[in-house]
This record gives sequence, structure tokens and C-alpha cells, in this order.
Amino acid sequence: MKRFGIVAGAVSGVAALAGAAALLLGGALPSNAATEQIKTVASSNSTASTPVRYKTRFFLHYSEGNHAMAVLPTTWRDVELGDWQARFDDSANNRMIRFDNNYNYKIGTVTALNRKIAALKGTRGLHIVGTSTVGMNSTNHEGRLTVSTVVYTYKSGSTTRWVATRYVGLDGSKSADVEISTAGSPADSKVLGAVINYATTSLALAG
Repeated sequence: MKRFGIVAGAVSGVAALAGAAALLLGGALPSNAATEQIKTVASSNSTASTPVRYKTRFFLHYSEGNHAMAVLPTTWRDVELGDWQARFDDSANNRMIRFDNNYNYKIGTVTALNRKIAALKGTRGLHIVGTSTVGMNSTNHEGRLTVSTVVYTYKSGSTTRWVATRYVGLDGSKSADVEISTAGSPADSKVLGAVINYATTSLALAG
């Protein structure tokens, strides 16, 4: 993993998903993006279609400094979960993105994906929308990324939740170094797809 560089606050380049998950995780990815920017990601839910402002955010705050950074929505609240985990909440719209930045380097991203799918069995109203394993280029000094993603929906009470969970190998690795999940309403799938894609390609870890 690369340490934060002096230009780590800027994001450039383009990454793309392939297959079924590409359509469901759609949304423009950053290209020459500034540290703070506004991206409009349309949603069928009018309350969630306002422009989303992004900026580079530092998280996992320990005594020796910050251990992670990524381009994330400016207003989503940082919740430190401990053990290299953090979540950013948009409580007004009941959506979030969560990171486990020390997931399991001993297994590959595909193995982690298959274990996740197996663990979902029995979930009420579960529908696996799509899966994919693709390569992406980091925009923040983490090299070539291996990214395995599952998109699914399930029932939570009387509502349906849309979730994308992915396992990321950093710097040419195919190990499940990082787990990233985002969740919200199916109407927000395009917004959430953009959020997780920004987060994936811009994520950098110290050390």
C-alpha cells in the first residue's frame, strides 16, 4: 500500500465496470476531478436527485494520524466503527457507505464474493441482481485494482433495500484487502453506484 502523496487530494482518470453490475452501479466516475466538486446523479426519487457534493475525506483517525482517504459525499456523517472500519451516513435519505480497510488479505476477492453470497442465503426477499469481477485503475496511487462486486436487494420491514458490496485488491493484488458496501433505496441505485465507484478508485491507505 502506498502512503498518502502530496497530490493525493486530487482525483483523475476513469474506471468502468463490466457485465450486469455495470448497469446497476452506473454513474459517471471522476475525471480530472477537483478536491471538492458537485456531481449531479439523477434518481427516480425526487428527494434524492439534488446534486451530490464530493470532496476528499480522511478517516480512520488514530493517534498517529489518518489511515484512509477517499472521495466521498461532503455531508455524509463519518462514523468510526473501530478495527479499521468506518461508515458514512446520509441519515436524511437512509443511505450509507461502509469500509472495512483490513478485510482478509489471505483470500482472493472472488472467494470473498462467493462467501458473501453464501452468507446471504435465507435473507428475507433476497434477489441477487448481478455480480462481476473486473480490473480498475486507482486514481490515488494504489495501482491496479481487482474488484469483485455483488449487487442485491432484500426486504427490511415493509421496504426494499438496495445493496452493493465489493471486495478490492490493491496495488496489483487479487486479495480481498478491502470490503466496501453501500446501501439505500432502489430508487437511489444510480446515486449509490456513483458513490461506491468514486470511493473505490480514490481510496488510499497509509502504510
